[in-house]
Amino acid sequence: MSTYPYFRIKEDIKKRILEGEWLGDTRLPSSRDFAEAYKSSVNTVEKAIKELCEEGMLRRDKRRGTYIENGVSSPMGQSRSGLIAASVVGIDNPLWASALRGIQDVLQLRGFHLLSYSDDRDLDKLESLIKGAVAKRVDGVILSPIYDHNHEERNQRLYDLLKNNGIKVIFLDRYMYNSDIPFVTSDNAAGAYQLTKLLIDKGHRRILFIRNSDLSTFNERLLGVKQAFLDSGIAFDPALDVLLPTQSENFADEFETYSSKLASLITESGCTAIFSANDQLAEAAISALDKLKLRIPEHISLVTYDALNLNLKLKLDITGVNQPFYDMGRTAALQLMNLLEGKEHLSVLGQICKGELNQGSSIGKALQSARE
Repeated sequence: MSTYPYFRIKEDIKKRILEGEWLGDTRLPSSRDFAEAYKSSVNTVEKAIKELCEEGMLRRDKRRGTYIENGVSSPMGQSRSGLIAASVVGIDNPLWASALRGIQDVLQLRGFHLLSYSDDRDLDKLESLIKGAVAKRVDGVILSPIYDHNHEERNQRLYDLLKNNGIKVIFLDRYMYNSDIPFVTSDNAAGAYQLTKLLIDKGHRRILFIRNSDLSTFNERLLGVKQAFLDSGIAFDPALDVLLPTQSENFADEFETYSSKLASLITESGCTAIFSANDQLAEAAISALDKLKLRIPEHISLVTYDALNLNLKLKLDITGVNQPFYDMGRTAALQLMNLLEGKEHLSVLGQICKGELNQGSSIGKALQSARE
């Protein structure tokens, strides 16, 4: 970055415009006043203002002075609140906290303020947060659709509420089917493909894929599993795709019952490896294996998505894919800025960020079955 005084002055004036210090029809201070405030020369200020005019942010009237160029929107101006709301699974969750940092880093440069919330994958909380965001007249919202077995239409009503109030929305991590709302996610199919190939290379053929809903991310990961089997010339047994539904996405209240059901399925399937669609499901799988007195990876192998969160919580070294939540948050914020600035042509329906493989110690050679 340049260290010339004029550059610092130019960037400060730009920041003050974006923060709404001056409205479009308000004359900016004179070059002499700016020079006095910045303790600089008039010529230095003039150079900064000239470049802002060339970049289309300011316009000069020889008789009247300097103004904000028509079409340059100030987020803190009359038509906007300058507020962006972001809802994540848990602010204390290191993965989602990094997504918030990515969002914040973009918004800060654009003069917007972030209102961050935690919904704990609870639809009641999400509804309360969305209604609060509408009441605060936020300009945009970044959130993840929440799966709820009994209220599938409720999500759509919430997004209609945002749309009807002119609030732009970006989905983070997953998306709703049959929706035109832009979203940012990770390369779920590619990551699942990598994990499955690691298992296949160790001789695993009976890989139990476990999920608790039809989330877009889960289906993309299942697609990666099937593609790895196909490319290896091995038939994937459809019975190994296990959809064991829960009442809500966060099934903490159902955890013990769920892990017991999963233990029965593991025994019945004769699987030699388990692919869990996310970290909470992996935790349930670990609990189920404990009930069966099966050790990882001696008796059965385990891979998962969001391994980092699981490993931090349980102090394990499970092999898995970590989603790039910082990049996803940052990309979602940039998408939202495009929508707010009327640059829909620069936005795409879905953007994909590359995940990172964590090569842990939870994959062993395949036994004939998990019951041995």
